[in-house]
Amino acid sequence: MSLPQNFLKQIITSPSSFVGAPLTPPPTDKKSFTQAPRVIALFKDIQAGKHLRQHPWVEFQLAHGEYDEIERHLILDDSLSGYVKDKIRYDYCGESHRLVVRMPTIVHEFFIDGVEDRIRSQLKAIRSGSDEAAFFAQKVRTARSTVIYSPVNDTPPSAKTKYEPDASFWHDDAEYPGVIIEVAYSQKRKRLSRLAEDYLLDSDASVQVVVGLDVEYGKAGSRKATLSIWRTRIAHTTNGDELRVVQETVDEAFRDDQGNPTNHPGLRLQLSDFACEELTRDAIKDENPEITVSSQQLCEYIAAAEDKIRRQSMLIKHSILPGVKKRKRSESPPETIASEH
Repeated sequence: MSLPQNFLKQIITSPSSFVGAPLTPPPTDKKSFTQAPRVIALFKDIQAGKHLRQHPWVEFQLAHGEYDEIERHLILDDSLSGYVKDKIRYDYCGESHRLVVRMPTIVHEFFIDGVEDRIRSQLKAIRSGSDEAAFFAQKVRTARSTVIYSPVNDTPPSAKTKYEPDASFWHDDAEYPGVIIEVAYSQKRKRLSRLAEDYLLDSDASVQVVVGLDVEYGKAGSRKATLSIWRTRIAHTTNGDELRVVQETVDEAFRDDQGNPTNHPGLRLQLSDFACEELTRDAIKDENPEITVSSQQLCEYIAAAEDKIRRQSMLIKHSILPGVKKRKRSESPPETIASEH
């Protein structure tokens, strides 16, 4: 069963960078800040419901210091700051200074929910056993879009890399999730390999596997969907050992252009993928149960999501009787804080 997102943000991840983060002094030349005002304007548009039909993946290349400028603005605007922390998903890479605002579509959200539910049901079945694998599985939980923080060398704490993946699975005793799932589309597709590399390397291989599900919904003439999987490997070089990211599954189609399942086996994971080696070494010895989502199931989840959109104008809602008025409670005025407080 999923845990509340707010609880996970408080317990599993580091505190939000909006609260108590040391900020660098504002630069003297604010004319160079061209992207920070655009980011704030986008946040305000989303809050006002004016960005419903725009692109679900919006990138901003920030100049040095602009991320701190965005945070300074949010600190001064309590209403917007609270909305951003609770409602808006965005990534920030402190190394490249790239900020990405995520606005997933309904198809995206319904599809990832189906994949999550399939994995969760298999974890639940493993938990019902009495062996070490069952005890391990009892500590693995799903966490939709929980924030992942990673430190970046030679940058202030406020410039940490921050990501909010589409889905992730965490062990209770792990600092990072073991499995991360991302659904790709258009512009995000171009960034997925780098995103997987950041997850795996920035966590020092605590993240075991990154799954990419590339769905071409909305693309004329194609309903193709592909699967990609990234893991880490140690490479032995003349200069010593190196931790590298390997794409072991590269854009393998599980749905063809007509929307039919292929003969691909689908997503295949093992229980040991759900936490780092330090937690699985002794917990999973003899048996390492496999967790799968077949191509047929993946296609069913996409089709159900697409069908929901197609039938949107025909969906049923409750009708109140004629003459019945709707009355909402009047809002209480905000409390006045005395100067001594």
